[in-house]
Amino acid sequence: MTVPTTIGVDLGGTKMAAAVVDSHGRIVREVRVARPIDGESMRTDALELAAGLLTDDVVAIGLGVAGLVTADGTMVWGPNVPGENIPFRRLVGQRFGLPVAVDNDANMAALAEARVGAATGFAHSITITLGTGIGGGLILNGEIFRGASFAGEIGHVKVNVGGATCTCGQRGCWETFASGRRLDQIARDVAAAEPTGPVARLAGDEVPNGSHLTAAALGGDRTACRQLADMGTWLGIGIANLIAILDPHRIVIGGAVSAAGDLLLEPARQAVAETLEGSSHRPQVSIVGAQLGASAGVIGAALAAHDLVTGVEDHG
Repeated sequence: MTVPTTIGVDLGGTKMAAAVVDSHGRIVREVRVARPIDGESMRTDALELAAGLLTDDVVAIGLGVAGLVTADGTMVWGPNVPGENIPFRRLVGQRFGLPVAVDNDANMAALAEARVGAATGFAHSITITLGTGIGGGLILNGEIFRGASFAGEIGHVKVNVGGATCTCGQRGCWETFASGRRLDQIARDVAAAEPTGPVARLAGDEVPNGSHLTAAALGGDRTACRQLADMGTWLGIGIANLIAILDPHRIVIGGAVSAAGDLLLEPARQAVAETLEGSSHRPQVSIVGAQLGASAGVIGAALAAHDLVTGVEDHG
C-alpha cells in the first residue's frame, strides 16, 4: 500500500524549488533550479518541476509564490518575480488533474515552521524570511492570517520614509534596510572600501555578496560584524512594530540572511527591547532562527496541499 504524498513548489525571488513531502512534513525528494527571468518561463518551469516529481502516490500539489496571491490562486503581482495575473491554480489543476493550493511563499514557510519547525506548539507566530526582500507569514490561532486579501506583506511597511527606493516603487520600506539585497550591497561597499579586507578576499573573482560578508563576520572581522549589527538593529525595529500590533508568542527568522545567527539576532532582540512600547511589562516574545532552512517553502506548500485532501483548511 502506497503512502499518499504531496508536491510543494516554491517560486522565490531568485530560485525555484520543488519537493515531494509526506504528511509529517518530511521531504522524500527535492530539486532546485534558478528562477526564470520572465513570467512565461516561470509558468512553464513551475509545471515542469512538478511534473518531474509526479508519481502515483501524489494526491495534491501546493505552490508558494513570492507575490500577491488572490483567493482563486492567481499571482497578481510581485516586486521580486516576473509576470502578472498568472492563474497558477487553474494552470496546475488543468495540467495534473489534482487539487492545488496556492499562496504567498512566506505564508507557506510560516505554515511549515508552525507545523513542524521552530514555532511548533505556539498558537500565534510570525515567520520572517530574509531573502531577496523580506517576506512574512502570520500564523494566528494556528492558521495563516490573510486579512481581506494580502496580509503579511511586512517587507513593505515603512521604517524610514526618507529612505532608499524599494523595488515596489515606494521609499523607506523595511526590506531596503534588512534583506538579502541590502546585505549584498553592504558587502560590495565594504569590499570597495577595504579591497584587501576579508570580504574582498572571500569574494575573490566573484562580485561580493551577503554570504561573503556573513562569512567574514563569523570569522571575527569587526567591520562585517558591525554591519550585521546595524542590520540587526533595523530588523529589530521592524519586529517591534509587528509585536506591538499582533503580540505573537514567537518570531521565527529564516531566509539566507539568517545564516548570520546571533550576530544578527542579538542586535535585533536588543532593538526590540529598546523600542517596543512597554517592553519591560510585556511577556517576552522569543526571537529564534528557523529550523527548516531553505526547504520551509516547499514543505509548507506541500502541507497546504495535504490540507486540501484532508479537509483541514482551504488554503487560498
